[in-house]
Amino acid sequence: MQPDRVMPGRYPGAMPLNFDLAGKVYEPVRVTITAEDIEHYAEASGDPNPRHRRGPGQVASLVFPVRSGLALMLAAASDPELGVENPLMIVHGEQAFRYHRPIRPGDTLVLSPVLESVEDKGTGATFTSRLTATTTDGEPVVDQWATIFVRGAGSGTPRPRSPQPPPPERGAVAASFSKHVDEGMPARYAEASGDHNPIHLDPGVAAAVGLPGVINHGLGTLSLVSGGLVEHLVGGDPTAVGSLGVRFTDMVFPGSDLETTAWESRGGYVFETTRPDGTVVMSGSLGTAEV
Repeated sequence: MQPDRVMPGRYPGAMPLNFDLAGKVYEPVRVTITAEDIEHYAEASGDPNPRHRRGPGQVASLVFPVRSGLALMLAAASDPELGVENPLMIVHGEQAFRYHRPIRPGDTLVLSPVLESVEDKGTGATFTSRLTATTTDGEPVVDQWATIFVRGAGSGTPRPRSPQPPPPERGAVAASFSKHVDEGMPARYAEASGDHNPIHLDPGVAAAVGLPGVINHGLGTLSLVSGGLVEHLVGGDPTAVGSLGVRFTDMVFPGSDLETTAWESRGGYVFETTRPDGTVVMSGSLGTAEV
């Protein structure tokens, strides 16, 4: 999912979210990771890194944790207590990961979701879900956060913008590379990730919610680009990454080309991904792992 700017404001009959629900804890779920899961997700994401292929030393790609975790992180979206009336009105605003150790084939992970915050944005609202993944022995593996914007689900009262932190300092350019989003990526990524939101697959549904056509999954785009970041910034070693965060800012269409530039920054790198016309579709940071 990615944000679109075609249908701002409230839609008829929309009700505000339940802003008092922050802190709600959902039932943990256990999942066992297979070598096929890891390889399939990387292939669907256009990530050719050999570390994600079956064999000795196989580890999951940086965005792979969403394969098992996104549905749990979005559990709040279907929670009647929260009050999301139309799932097609939600857009994925931000995603972040903190890696404690790589995910490997054979891992059994305990995934524990919590609704971390619910905020009124005036004409819309956001909710942030946090998901912690540990081994059955309690060893931390990865933490992830998803911030979702729900169009039309605010109080309707304009809210002053929160002070924004200063952007991270950019040092020297560390890498620049291109990626192509092929026409088949949305269907391929939907099958591998389990995200079958029809705005990524059905032109009729996309048009019905005001989109000019199907758009690529935001996490699919991040998966594609993060593979390039690993290749160009840490020598192809995904285990050298300690954190990844991104803010989705515009749509990506199948068949398009993307340009990514990364700059040195404190603790790692910052990056921007743009369409050929210069429109920024996402920006973020990649932190290197502590040794």
